[in-house]
Parts: sequence; structure tokens; C-alpha cells
Amino acid sequence: MAFEDDALERMHTIMSGSHSAMMEHMNRVHRGEPAVMRELAAQGACTPGHLAETTGNSPGRISAILAALEKKGWVTRTVDPENRRRVIVRITPEGRNLVALHRQMREERLRWIFGQMGERRTAEFLDLLARFMAYTSLCGPGAQAPDEATIAKAFEDNGLQYRPAQDRENITLTAAQPEECPFADTDAAARAATAHTDQDAVAPPAAPQRG
Repeated sequence: MAFEDDALERMHTIMSGSHSAMMEHMNRVHRGEPAVMRELAAQGACTPGHLAETTGNSPGRISAILAALEKKGWVTRTVDPENRRRVIVRITPEGRNLVALHRQMREERLRWIFGQMGERRTAEFLDLLARFMAYTSLCGPGAQAPDEATIAKAFEDNGLQYRPAQDRENITLTAAQPEECPFADTDAAARAATAHTDQDAVAPPAAPQRG
């Protein structure tokens, strides 16, 4: 078994076995109400379709999240005066304060973890994480395997030094050949665009019941 296979198996084991309270919270945060709140705090005003796309939620799920947030007084939903078929979502001052509080709590937890790891291991971890994220930025759905120049550019854009000889000490350096991603979904963009249009629109009034 190649080292890549060993690494993949170990990563799955580590991730599936890490049932910490913080990891479970982060899994909810990335797609639930906190993710929507963070996006609104950063953007100021968004359509439901934009929120669904950026947080990875379905149109139906984002509608449920927004209804819950609006009931709590953390967001508002209004009809766009320039296009009455569109809904605009905004975060309230109370909601913005809550986002700031959550950010502060999250940063305190991470500082504690880094303190337990120590300065040297924390620096090594962050360097490896930066490189890992640079590689993952090149692995989107349908993307072709990048060549050396593309990889080097991604590293440069992230302020990293590309060191293929050092990073790949145990394999032969060969330029990656373009190949189609087996998970490419050519209909995804069309479905997303349709969901966007349907979610941003204001539902028409129901037809009156005939007696």
C-alpha cells in the first residue's frame, strides 16, 4: 500500500474517531445558523439564495434557518423595493453582537489548544495546514489535475514557498497529467441557478378557494 493510501486511511480514522464537543459544534457551525449569521455579518445584506450557496444548505433548509433566526430577532427579511420578487436578509444589531461573542469564544478555545501543543508543534501544524489548503484549492469538482506551474502559482498566491523536491522526497517528480475528475457534475450549475431563482423569489399568493 502506498503512503498516500496509508495517510488517507489514518485521516479517516482520526476524523471519525474525534468525537470531541468542539468538533461536533464546529460541524454544526459550518452549515447551520452560525454559518448564516457569520455570512450576514460579513456581507451586510444577502438573498436567501446566496446564503444557501455559501453555507452549503438546500433552499428548503435555508428557509427554515432564516425563519428560526427571524423569530429570535437576529435577522430581518424584507422585500427588495427595486424587485419585489426578491427577498433581502439582514442581520440585526443583536445578531451582530452574538456573532462577535461566538468568535471570541472560538478564539479562546483555539488559543488554549495551541498552548497545549506548544509553540514548535503549533508552528509546524499551521505550516502544514497552509500547504494542505493550498493543494485543496486546486481540487474542486470537475477540476483537472494541475501541472507544476499551477501548483507553484497557488502556493505563491498564499504566500508559501513551493518545494516539490522537499515535499516529495519519496516519490519521483513527474508533471501531473490533466485528467477529468470522476465526480464532475455537469448539471450542478444549472440546478444551483434554478434553486437560486426559486429561493430568492417571493412566493405568489395562494389562489382563493371556491365555495
